[in-house]
Amino acid sequence: MPSRIGIIAGRGDFPLKVANYLKSSGEEIFVLPIKNSAKKELSDFPHKWIRLGQIGLGIKTLRRNHCKDIVIIGGVDVPNLWFLWPDFGSLKLYLRLIALKIKGDAAIIKEVINFLEKDYDFKVIGAENFLQEAVMPKGFMSGVNLNEYHIKDIRLAKINCKEIGLKDMGQACVVSEGSLIMSEDLKGTDAMLQKIIKNKKKFKKKGVLVKLMKPQQDIRVDMPTIGLKTLLQVKEIGLAGIALEAGKALVSDKEDVIEFAKKNNIFIYGFEKDEFI
Repeated sequence: MPSRIGIIAGRGDFPLKVANYLKSSGEEIFVLPIKNSAKKELSDFPHKWIRLGQIGLGIKTLRRNHCKDIVIIGGVDVPNLWFLWPDFGSLKLYLRLIALKIKGDAAIIKEVINFLEKDYDFKVIGAENFLQEAVMPKGFMSGVNLNEYHIKDIRLAKINCKEIGLKDMGQACVVSEGSLIMSEDLKGTDAMLQKIIKNKKKFKKKGVLVKLMKPQQDIRVDMPTIGLKTLLQVKEIGLAGIALEAGKALVSDKEDVIEFAKKNNIFIYGFEKDEFI
């Protein structure tokens, strides 16, 4: 039987887009959708549903279906490791994570990739290879210019994102008029923005949301992502815009995001690595 590409699928639209892209390209695929996270439409492809702690079962299934290359795409809610209930095949990885006292997403993902590649000889491929239309480009996706206040806020936000990233706490923060409003924690960007919304402070077209890859993060998995939900929250808060690193972030629902951003005068800007430093 010819080799297949395996897809370990979490929540969101991207796993389905990757599956459809690979199928339309003539690739044979096999999907491992994560229960309570992945979309039910993934059942239309050759698949086996697994829960988050069943990595051992997942590995056996991928091998049985001749998968050598693997794409890991889509978010999952990682519980406290003590409540993960690993199967026997996951026990080695589980004990390794406990021993290292790993808590942050980037560290967990790095260890999972090492486990799959070094212990089981899989090759993990970045999903961005199959989602080029969703990769954040350089420059403006919406908007036409940044004023001096936007630039100062983006600069400060980049510094803060690197700091929280090194601590493996988050990828995002909100800065307005030179002040840090809030940083993302392990609960994610949506939770951070909801906290700001609950504070009932409106920024009146000032301030920015910046998302940045953690310095130690593996680009193949868990790239910073925004979507229409992000834009709805940004509008409710009253921020001027969003800034992401070009080539290292994904935009879900891209056409809807651009239309909404332009309609509501929200800029979306892709900066280069060394820009605004």
